[in-house]
Amino acid sequence: MSKLRIALVVQRYGLEVNGGSERLCRMIAERLARRFHVEVLTTCAIDYVSWKNEYPPGLAVVNQIPVRRFPVDRPRDPQEFDQFSAWIFSQPHTPEDELHWVRLQGPCSSDFLSYLKANRQQYHGFVFFTYLYLTTCLGLPLVKDRALLVPTAHDELPIYLGIYDQVFRAARRLLFCTKEEQDFVLRRFCLDEASGETVGVGVEPGAPRSPEDFRREFRARLGNSQLITYVGRIDESKGCRTMIDFFSRYLSERPSRDVKVVLIGKAVMPVPNHPSIVHTGFIAEHLKDSAIQASRLLIMPSPYESLSLAVLEAWTMQKPVLVNGHCEVLRGQCSRSSGGLWYSNYEEFRECLDRLLTDDALCWALGNQGFAHTLQNYTWERVEERYNRALSQLPSCTGPAPVLGA
Repeated sequence: MSKLRIALVVQRYGLEVNGGSERLCRMIAERLARRFHVEVLTTCAIDYVSWKNEYPPGLAVVNQIPVRRFPVDRPRDPQEFDQFSAWIFSQPHTPEDELHWVRLQGPCSSDFLSYLKANRQQYHGFVFFTYLYLTTCLGLPLVKDRALLVPTAHDELPIYLGIYDQVFRAARRLLFCTKEEQDFVLRRFCLDEASGETVGVGVEPGAPRSPEDFRREFRARLGNSQLITYVGRIDESKGCRTMIDFFSRYLSERPSRDVKVVLIGKAVMPVPNHPSIVHTGFIAEHLKDSAIQASRLLIMPSPYESLSLAVLEAWTMQKPVLVNGHCEVLRGQCSRSSGGLWYSNYEEFRECLDRLLTDDALCWALGNQGFAHTLQNYTWERVEERYNRALSQLPSCTGPAPVLGA
């Protein structure tokens, strides 16, 4: 029996792309390829701020997965987008205004939308990653009879725009990363539980990495300091500005404490030039793992997450985590696992950091509890089976096979 042909749709895709939903898409694609003929549909962009075309258009192969890239019609104008966003989130507006906002946000690719219209019958099913961007907002309704949505949603201003009602209600099924995400989406869109399920994500303990690999690479900037590591996009929306402010204040109150915060990822905000703040930029996977191994703890300051892969990866290395308590998902992850602490203000941040930097027994207990929780609840076998079942139940997967082409 021939494999079903499945398209995964995401706004950008590649080994150089380190966004959470994009990385999730890549992991799912590489695992679904064991059972399906998988192809990724995406744009030529790497940077989500500008959507500048950097990859060549057409077919490519990334880790043995066919990737079909389409050029973005025009870069995003950040100033125009920010100004229009400020207006639309504060003023009465029309559905046409919301559509204009989606087009300003992008990535707008008329070639992508045309391809989807012309070739929808050639795929048994589509899996769209992230509700927010134009690729999902305007693309999913074109193939709604055979579309699954992995929304990676959280409580933020855009999700309350009416244009997203049609997206969430059009999908055949919603696949959530966490129970908190599912509960929020069902409340927001007044959907019943039968509309989706929590499929989660999978992680596997990687090959053991020596903490010395990372320390050797950045020896001049790290010295022998204790390390706190952040992995992800360095962005105000990810809570990084507040985290840096809190950390700077903490150092001023604890001048004798030899500790540095390591920021791993692309910066889309200014990073202060401070001897105790080490920004590495985007680094290879083995160095990222080594950095976590070299660290006392991982910090995740984002107030908006549907799931944190970095937290799960830290737990596979038996490291405790410190997270933003305003994020229901992160707080829930730590509460269920007993693998980390959370803070809601500077005073709590200071107390948590004091404990984690000085209490070896607490760090050991939190790290090991997080490790056990992750191994029990985040296995790829379980996640893959849920995706396979959802795809196999699409109407187009129970009828005649489409003709493959193009």
